[in-house]
Amino acid sequence: KDFSYSFATDSELLHAEVDVNRAYARMLAKVGLISRADARKIVKGLDAVELSWKPVTRSKYSALYEDIHSFIQGELEKRIGAVAKKIHTGRSRNDLVVTSTRVYLRAEIEAISEKIRETQRALVYLARKAKGMIIPGMTHLKKAQPVLLSHHLLAYVEMLQDDSDRLRNARARVNVLGLGSAALAGSALPLDQKFLARELGFERITSNSMAATSDRAFIAEVLSVLAMLWMHLSRLADDFILWNSEPFNFVELDDEFATGSSLMPQKKNPDIFELIRGRSGVIFGHLMSILTIQKGLSLCYNRDLQEDKPGLFDTIYKTHLALKLLPLTLRSVTFNPESMALSLLDDTLFATDIVEYLVRKGMAFSDAHETVGKVIRTSIESRKPLRALKLDVYKKFSNKFGPDIYKLFNAEASVRAKKTVGSTNPGRVGREMTKWERLLRKK
Repeated sequence: KDFSYSFATDSELLHAEVDVNRAYARMLAKVGLISRADARKIVKGLDAVELSWKPVTRSKYSALYEDIHSFIQGELEKRIGAVAKKIHTGRSRNDLVVTSTRVYLRAEIEAISEKIRETQRALVYLARKAKGMIIPGMTHLKKAQPVLLSHHLLAYVEMLQDDSDRLRNARARVNVLGLGSAALAGSALPLDQKFLARELGFERITSNSMAATSDRAFIAEVLSVLAMLWMHLSRLADDFILWNSEPFNFVELDDEFATGSSLMPQKKNPDIFELIRGRSGVIFGHLMSILTIQKGLSLCYNRDLQEDKPGLFDTIYKTHLALKLLPLTLRSVTFNPESMALSLLDDTLFATDIVEYLVRKGMAFSDAHETVGKVIRTSIESRKPLRALKLDVYKKFSNKFGPDIYKLFNAEASVRAKKTVGSTNPGRVGREMTKWERLLRKK
């Protein structure tokens, strides 16, 4: 029992399975396989089973029932007697569990999608709060070019929107009715699958009973999308962990979302962000699990598929929790503009601006790139910042340099100069913030 029973895990499906059973009882009555009186009795009994369910009692039943299906069947029989046995007419646990899982996942996709929107709202709020603040954008974890902090934060809003879109696209593969497939070959009884699809809100009915009962690609797809979501959440968390560190000191975390050290009284650790970054690895593991479980299974159902749910339920639980706490944590962040200003004193941040300056004066891009590289080497060797080099030094490399070169060493001017769609130009970033505020407005 300890090895093979799954009740402690799949009891998560109770509400979804009760919904499926209610619809199934009504369908059996509609096609004349049971009486309407029996159907009403079964539905009333299912209501009682659901109302009496308390998750804290899982341990009480885990040794009595093999799985959630046998639990519902057994408890229903206790309440309404032998008529309860009619609910299993024409079906198998194989098509039942996959249908219940799909009903469960549909609801979870909707709930997670809304929580993603709440996280996006928090990021847009923070971007608005950071309006006008400039930080060094980085590549390879080295300073690259000045960017608006708002632009950086909105990058994650964009990524999360892609995740949300992918999740809703995955829902189309989830929302397929497999009930009526029985164990693998379908049923000879006159089951009305169109009625079931309407009752349960499924958009289409499976075209192949063997695929319906044995394929868990829809779970793998949802886990894949959630793994990508967690990848983005982990990158976001890592940025805040860096910004919260002493070398950066761009942000201050609220005490409510951080903890201290058991030894060092001065420490305030970014726990929420670190746990998100760490738990992303667990989520990736669940995705690899579901792929590995299915990779060598001959058709049709195999008991291996019992292991499709622990990773799924854990991923759903952790995703809900992360997306509940992350918006609260983000909204509590305060900024340190003084530290941001200090980080912009490195003149090499404006190297690309100098390259484009030479291009505008007619120099080929590759030549401009090489020329600026030589100027930077001179700056390093002379131990002088670029803005401290005299004009005659610049002119040794190109006569195209003029007095206006010194206007480039300004972060505000650098971001204002950007012209392309999607750039860090303040006007474009402002319009993006307004767009997201409108799109994410609560209905």
